[in-house]
Amino acid sequence: MKIHKSLRLLFVFTALMFLSLSVNAQTVNGKQKLLIIEGHFFNEIPVAKDLISKINIVSTPSGTKAMGLTLSKPLPEEALKYEIPKDKIKDADELLQRLKETKDNSMTISFNASETPLLKEGDAFPEFTATDINGKTWTNADVKGKVMVLNLWFTGCAPCRAEMPILSTWKDEMPDVMFFSSTYEDAEKAKPVLEQQKFNWIPLINDKQFKKYIGTKGYPLTVVVGKDGKIAKVEYGTSPVQREEVKKKIEELRK
Repeated sequence: MKIHKSLRLLFVFTALMFLSLSVNAQTVNGKQKLLIIEGHFFNEIPVAKDLISKINIVSTPSGTKAMGLTLSKPLPEEALKYEIPKDKIKDADELLQRLKETKDNSMTISFNASETPLLKEGDAFPEFTATDINGKTWTNADVKGKVMVLNLWFTGCAPCRAEMPILSTWKDEMPDVMFFSSTYEDAEKAKPVLEQQKFNWIPLINDKQFKKYIGTKGYPLTVVVGKDGKIAKVEYGTSPVQREEVKKKIEELRK
């Protein structure tokens, strides 16, 4: 089906807005946000967004809405632990049927940016000088011989804010790891969010160095660096499965 370019852009914008709301918000205006992946229901994306190759928005006459996502790779088994039971979903069968009927008219959106990675696993982490919210300066020398994790975020990023309480538990569990959060914003903007979310990582602010590594892939970005100073994992975006993989890598590097 041919669709005018302006309508295509509107569809893409609407879909991305739906996705951003669905990442962590289980309800919006009292209505549950639903995602369908391979016949399974979720209220947040359980895998990396760059695996999404197609999207379909469907609804039933009673007003139940959902977004169907087609992935470029099979849904990993570990993602199913975040599935919402079908019997908990209103109009579940009708949503699945409507999704099946509309797939032929789907819009294809690629979340993969064809760009040269700015941070490569296996490379040495770049030299840096950063300042935290209390005015202390940090450099590579401060993390030498230690595992370091850097999380890039900003106050307008809903997925960034939503994962903060989860990430804070990592620091409690692994006090030997150097956990840094970094935003390009100043203390006045960052502090209220950090306090509200009780984010306990070392908060770097006014970042002018790390933000360039975002490229076109967007926030959040989490980078894990080993005791040898080499980049062990680069993870754009956030989802339950992604966080599990990042945490597993950190635990491996601590040994």
